[in-house]
Amino acid sequence: MTRSLCVPPARRTPLALAVFALATPLAWAQSDAPATATAAPQALQEIVVTAERRSTSVQKTAISITAVSGEELRSKGQTQLEAMLSDTPAVTVMATPQGGQVFVRGVGSQGDSNYVDPAVSLSLDGVYSGRAERVFASLYDIQRVEVLRGPQGTLYGRNATGGSVNVISHPPVERFEAGANLQLGNYALRHLDGYLNVPIDEQWALRVAALREQRDGYFSNGGRASDLTAGRAKLLFKPNSDVSLLATVDSFESRGAGATTVPRAFAGGPPFFNWRTDYSDPWQVDELHPADVQRTRFTTYSLQADVNLGFGQLTVLPAYVTSHRLTQTDLVAGTAVPGTTLPLPETVWEETQKTLEVRLSSPAKAATQWVVGAYLFDAANEETGVPPSYPTPTWETYGTQVPSRSRAIFGQLTWPVADGLRATGGLRYTRDDKTTHYGVRSTSAWTGAAYDSGMLSVTNAYSALTGKLGLEWDLSRQNLLYAQVATGYKAGGFGISVPPKPFEPEHLTAFELGSKNRFLGNTLQVNGELFHYRYRNYQVMYADSAAPSPISGDGSASFMQYVVNAGSGRISGFDLEARWRALADTELKAALTYTDAHYGQFAVADLQNMNGARVVGTPRWTVTLGAEQGWPLWGGQLTAGFTTKFSDGYTVSLANTMPGGNLNGEQGRFHKTDLRLGFSPDSERWNVGLWLRNLENDAQTTQAMPFGRVQITDPRTFGMNVGVKF
Repeated sequence: MTRSLCVPPARRTPLALAVFALATPLAWAQSDAPATATAAPQALQEIVVTAERRSTSVQKTAISITAVSGEELRSKGQTQLEAMLSDTPAVTVMATPQGGQVFVRGVGSQGDSNYVDPAVSLSLDGVYSGRAERVFASLYDIQRVEVLRGPQGTLYGRNATGGSVNVISHPPVERFEAGANLQLGNYALRHLDGYLNVPIDEQWALRVAALREQRDGYFSNGGRASDLTAGRAKLLFKPNSDVSLLATVDSFESRGAGATTVPRAFAGGPPFFNWRTDYSDPWQVDELHPADVQRTRFTTYSLQADVNLGFGQLTVLPAYVTSHRLTQTDLVAGTAVPGTTLPLPETVWEETQKTLEVRLSSPAKAATQWVVGAYLFDAANEETGVPPSYPTPTWETYGTQVPSRSRAIFGQLTWPVADGLRATGGLRYTRDDKTTHYGVRSTSAWTGAAYDSGMLSVTNAYSALTGKLGLEWDLSRQNLLYAQVATGYKAGGFGISVPPKPFEPEHLTAFELGSKNRFLGNTLQVNGELFHYRYRNYQVMYADSAAPSPISGDGSASFMQYVVNAGSGRISGFDLEARWRALADTELKAALTYTDAHYGQFAVADLQNMNGARVVGTPRWTVTLGAEQGWPLWGGQLTAGFTTKFSDGYTVSLANTMPGGNLNGEQGRFHKTDLRLGFSPDSERWNVGLWLRNLENDAQTTQAMPFGRVQITDPRTFGMNVGVKF
């Protein structure tokens, strides 16, 4: 039987294109399903993930997911999670004073993560982290990174309205392994990481890995300099085939420069804020201050127990995380007044986080798959730093404390309805408690009046029942069609203001129709998903000047970050991803994402009506093209590849009433290209590679601040990798 594929006319809408892509697999499967069962010699490899809390192939997992292996990250020169996420379809990383927040399909949080929970959950070896600093964590000895799109309101639950990012490092194995990776590049980059896996005996195995990285700053004042030290130790104990215990200690410390802002001219601004006249170099920063300082230290202790009970698998994962985070920056002005030496404001946060997850799941090969569990989260988060004294009306806060607690029970069941047809249902009940302890002392430079509020406290509790209903249908051995309705919830809280202003929880309902397919003897892979989200109380952050504090007794205003809830709104679009192994050494990749995301009704500072405004950090469309070509050479393989991302423009920050606040609030259309070249012998004992990121050397705006200050992406970087394995 002959078959033909027609390309939809250009005049058809993006929705028609997506429907065409999702309908195509059905025609293929009905025309010659047996022909796709035999893999060609150059067949695409299967990638196994644990996104559904069990090991499954990506192509058999009925959710929209992108998985990237550690080897691919190494070949691209990507040693930070932020770089990998920025290259993932439907994902945008937006800057914050502490690090980065992840947006997936228009769902994300841009506020300070000490106060506003992220909408995309981040888990490192199964341990949840809600801190924006971890988005810039280093990747070393990584097995894979999984990015799940859409609300994960059943199995992950905690604030995962937009999706989930799971970073999985290599576990100990029962054989000797060792390796190291050296990376050198411009901006004086020196990066060295390595690992050692030792089987102690038949029951014990130890794996240790470490990283050291130093790099000069990307900005003229040294901003975004890197000074990283990290280490990880994993000890595995398997007394028998039914029991395993995995103890992990993971430490990460960064002493680099953080959220440097750069100036942009704006009309009517005082010379203090726009004294520069030449803006041709995006990374040229005011030289009046050294780079902003950001120091972070995270240490995680966890113990995962897996026990085969016969009727199911029991997993118990307690974890304890400590963190110290110092930020010294002036995001509004970015510099002191010319000719002065005023210190930068400093903020120090200390946090302890305790989590416990208990799961009981069905045997791996059972016809009916199920999982039930409970989740506990306790975080004690305290601000210990205070602003310095200025020769103006002064105020300082007591050590602000924002403890939070979360409790959840959950369950999900997938059962066979008929041959090749399965149904899934899941529920999760979550309760969150949020508290803010705060206080203000102030002295007016004009009147000399002093005020001390004492320590004040406010608490709110939130709860929600979220769930999932879905159907998945095996059209053939290589073609999967699925449809589902899933809900997500993100707890409310309090914004950064005095007194704290509460905001409500965020709720989202997602309707998704997707398809995963392999054609042409497993050499062509085409995955796609249509999605339509309905949300309620979307949490929107904006920066503005605060009115005189009603509790301070001082007539001065200050710079604050507010969070408000947008009314009911909708987000719609589709994702398409394709990979084609055209020849044994030739692979082509393409991804297309279309997202139409707008806020519901809300106002900024009760003045500016923002009804229907575009959601921050969400381009209407992005296209990613890539290719990789290999050549046999000298008893090995020479491989060259490129990736180019084309992006529509998007909103960076919402308008506000401070001078220059709406400047550069939009990022225009752009494209960004990465190149790589590598060689490895057939033995794979060593490898060498060259990489280049941001060939165009263009800067994209990731945050617009008042008074003409913006945060931007990194300049062109290039370097080489040398890796060895033993």
